[in-house]
Amino acid sequence: MKSNQIKQAFESVQADSDLADRVLYAAAGEPLRRKGHAKPLYVAVIGCLAGVLATGGVAYAVVNSSYFASAWGNHGNGESVTWTNGGSSGTKYTYTREFGDGIAPQSLEGAVQKVNLSVEGNGYTLDIHEMAIDENGCGAVTFTLSNPNGVNYYKPAAELGELVLYGEEEGGVSTPSMNFGEEWADTRCTIDKDTSSDAVINGTMYFASWNRDRDLRHAVTWNISWTEGKGEDAKVIEVSTPEFNVGAHVDTKELRSDDSPLEISPFSIQTHIDDLGYEAVDHKLTVTYKDGSEQIIEDDDAGAYNFYVSMGRNSGENIWVPTKLIDVDQVVSVTLEGTRCTSTGGAETSEPFTIVYS
Repeated sequence: MKSNQIKQAFESVQADSDLADRVLYAAAGEPLRRKGHAKPLYVAVIGCLAGVLATGGVAYAVVNSSYFASAWGNHGNGESVTWTNGGSSGTKYTYTREFGDGIAPQSLEGAVQKVNLSVEGNGYTLDIHEMAIDENGCGAVTFTLSNPNGVNYYKPAAELGELVLYGEEEGGVSTPSMNFGEEWADTRCTIDKDTSSDAVINGTMYFASWNRDRDLRHAVTWNISWTEGKGEDAKVIEVSTPEFNVGAHVDTKELRSDDSPLEISPFSIQTHIDDLGYEAVDHKLTVTYKDGSEQIIEDDDAGAYNFYVSMGRNSGENIWVPTKLIDVDQVVSVTLEGTRCTSTGGAETSEPFTIVYS
């Protein structure tokens, strides 16, 4: 592909590396390959409101707080955003991302942890406010990034809700990142358009650890970096917040399909499929509730990408952090549809699969 096509693809998919992979493969006429990703408001808690929300005849209490409104709301985008990308063949690909309402089940009361840590560098201040994390090593943290001279961020991505910054540019810093100990997490940052300005960006970082058994034993830090010098003299400077010792983790619930387990929480879904490694491609992930309604996390054919993070982190282990909270207590089943790709003697074959977890 030509460089301008690559630039167009990344502009169109708001620098979300999973979507960028898919668009670039489609534009080049190549088969999709699933793989992991490379690292690329502050408001006071207003308390909890216990209410009753009826869904399909099932009533349950809910939590209404500033954290959930910010982290699991729509970030000023309305109910959804839609964008279109044109591949090298001239075919148009349309994608949609739907957002949640920022209201959490009562079971999540007490799940939010105050962080209140900061780091400064290159004229910027990164303030980390609150976070929630589950036993899959996934969750979201709210933050503010500010610079009195203005934050240098990529405006086309921000129009679709994504926060992308460039540490290579003069006076800039990288998109904030997160570490469990020495290991970095896969992250995506969004911008809250209704409450941000050119000098103050309020946002949310969604994250997934690369190895939960290892990473959940370590403290967490958040980082910004930038490049000083040019050419052979260029060097990357990174500064980090003090360490934060994570408290409680939100429980996951196990569903099964024969010997294949799935762990689901309000923040994430993780599958373990021994014979489906990185050569497998997932096409659709659906959560079905007791009232018969469905929550589509991903649907390639429909262009639905209702997640912030989607990655394969170990052989046969895949994880998603959705854009809407999952009401785990009301879940009946989760269905994963995809394609298993194998190569024998240079010949490649593809076989569809469907797995239902309940």
